[in-house]
Amino acid sequence: MKLKYIILLVFSMGLFASCDPNDTMDTPKTEFTGPGQFLQGEWFVTYTDANTGAVKATHSKISTFNTASNDKNMMWVDDDKNYWGLKSVVNCDPETNTFSGEDVDELYFGIKVNIKNGKVLPGAGTTAAGNVTDSIYMEIDYFDVKSDGTIQETNRIAAGVRRTGFLEDE
Repeated sequence: MKLKYIILLVFSMGLFASCDPNDTMDTPKTEFTGPGQFLQGEWFVTYTDANTGAVKATHSKISTFNTASNDKNMMWVDDDKNYWGLKSVVNCDPETNTFSGEDVDELYFGIKVNIKNGKVLPGAGTTAAGNVTDSIYMEIDYFDVKSDGTIQETNRIAAGVRRTGFLEDE
């Protein structure tokens, strides 16, 4: 029984001795240089045909996130194959919350895409449950090569709101 208390005492002393009272969080341990806070996130968007306005998909989840290089002027746009299949790196400007990419590689199906007029509007969106959140908008041109070698262009508009995580918004 005494051995148990001795072990507990030694462990407790080691725990208190391992703390550094002079260690502060005044200086960050890592530096974040990726796209700004408004550009990164998960979004629920509605896809419409850019030519006819017909709704093609609703409440489709996409993600925008930093690249491995953590370059503040580049980010991923990924729909995780929730709609058409879109996973591309685009240029972005965290100062203006805009993004775009011309003739960029789409990695799920090996085609080319244009992402134009991409923008995030902080606080400008409202979820279906009435919660205020950020809004996202982009125009996407998919360039798919058909079996006969011709290129088929499909134009979509994706617009929606940031995922809040609240159950009523899922």
